[in-house]
Amino acid sequence: MIGSVFIKFKSQGKIKVQGGGEEDLYLLILDVLHKNDKKLVKKIQDSRNERPFTISPLLKGTKSSRGNALFSPDQTACFRVTYLKEKTFESLISGLLFSVNEKESLEFADGEILVERVDWQQGKKASFTSFEEIFSQAQDEKRIILEFCSPTTFENEEERLLPLPKQVFSSLLKKWNTFSEIKLPGQVRDEFKKIGVVQHRLKTEIVHFSKDKTIGFMGKATYELSEKCDEKTRKVVNALSDFSFYSGIGDKTYKGMGQARRLRNPELEKSKSRG
Repeated sequence: MIGSVFIKFKSQGKIKVQGGGEEDLYLLILDVLHKNDKKLVKKIQDSRNERPFTISPLLKGTKSSRGNALFSPDQTACFRVTYLKEKTFESLISGLLFSVNEKESLEFADGEILVERVDWQQGKKASFTSFEEIFSQAQDEKRIILEFCSPTTFENEEERLLPLPKQVFSSLLKKWNTFSEIKLPGQVRDEFKKIGVVQHRLKTEIVHFSKDKTIGFMGKATYELSEKCDEKTRKVVNALSDFSFYSGIGDKTYKGMGQARRLRNPELEKSKSRG
């Protein structure tokens, strides 16, 4: 099972958070996980591979000044965590619910917060699914629209600021095969060169971390699969596109970067409504 958890919290005083809170939220989640599973946190911190979760930047409820988020006392805000392993979900929910029930203050940036609400059931703000369900329900669509909701970048220095099909779908394939028991064929990467970018609207944005800063792109890109792509390839690409909401795309998705989602093709929706 994989899914998305929506977390709402309240500040306990004035707090100054760097950027969109990306790094501070990462440290907050590590602290919550550490209280329930120290071995898991050590494994995450020592790993050079994909992390079993992603974290969004702060979603709303904060004012900004010179690239920092500013909290006044008793101010609320929220963010989203997605998980790609059930063990991660179990430790996360256990720690968060303990904090809610016990009204336990948690360290956040230069202050403290109280977790007010944790949504993980199926609904507008949270969701869950499985790799099996994503793959079985994947549509056979040739045009795919992805939205890059937070700054996105790749390890490849030369092409890190472009949503090139090979970069995007190779990242999703790697994340899928890292965490899913249903492995997708690695040779499908060769088919990604048959995917073209037919439209995009992007901007760049800097994400500041404590020791460095990273530039990423945000916006939307529309991809079209060539007529040469067979049905199996189309199935894989569509499944990976649906998976992007949970996995994120590119580098540092565990620190707020690479949040993504698939958007429905408006032309396809029109044709369905006419039918």
